[in-house]
Amino acid sequence: MRTFGLLLLALVALAAAFALGWRQREARIPPPPPPDVTSSPALDSLDARLATLRARLERLPTATPEEENALRRPRTPSYSVHLEWADSLGVPPLSSESELSARLADGRLVPLVDTEHYVVRTLEHSKPFVTPLLRQRLAELGRRFHAELAAAGLPPYRFAVSSALRTADLQRDLGRRNRNAASGTSSHEYGASVDIVTFRYSPPLAPDSLAVRYSDPHHERAERYLADATAEAARARWDHLFGPLTRAMGAMQRDDRLVVLLEAQQPVFHITARD
Repeated sequence: MRTFGLLLLALVALAAAFALGWRQREARIPPPPPPDVTSSPALDSLDARLATLRARLERLPTATPEEENALRRPRTPSYSVHLEWADSLGVPPLSSESELSARLADGRLVPLVDTEHYVVRTLEHSKPFVTPLLRQRLAELGRRFHAELAAAGLPPYRFAVSSALRTADLQRDLGRRNRNAASGTSSHEYGASVDIVTFRYSPPLAPDSLAVRYSDPHHERAERYLADATAEAARARWDHLFGPLTRAMGAMQRDDRLVVLLEAQQPVFHITARD
């Protein structure tokens, strides 16, 4: 019996020594390092997405001299043609706010707001209203523009409208400030014309998203950076985006959907709806 007790005591001491040794071993093993940010799936996806975006923008054909010249004087229709179509399809020039309200009430003018195809910049010498037909033509222009971008694997960037409806007072005020403004009546006064900036393009209405299949603490930050970088890429490579917009304009003029003037003195397309 005494021998059994000694054996049991020895086993207990051995177990205690083993446990102490294991704890000491654990203490000698350093804790694992924090996750390496460079291995983040979201950031890896971001790097790949931006590299692809920049490469595809670089490969997007710019406008050729032939494509541009087809929309410039003397080859494009004269301004008198813009006036003829504006007079035919637009509203009579407006002289008061009450007339504008009446045209909005009867549906002959409609609001011009940001869409998936374009943005409306702050308008200093015009008002954000156009005829329903012109708004339809702008949507069609946007679809044609996006089709070429999609074929190149690019996001649906949006072009920028910089001028729309002008009252007679606004046209006179602009004429005093800008020598390039039309003297006399402008096609803008009929609500049938807008100006589109050649070098400004905004990111898509719905921001792009990074496909990360599981939780990543850097996902939200990477998404914000992607949106900013997408906008910056358009600013840096606007001339490549000008190419498909020019081609869409030319096609719509050939199809008798628009009359287009690529102005020489300021960086805008002046477009008028036709039918």
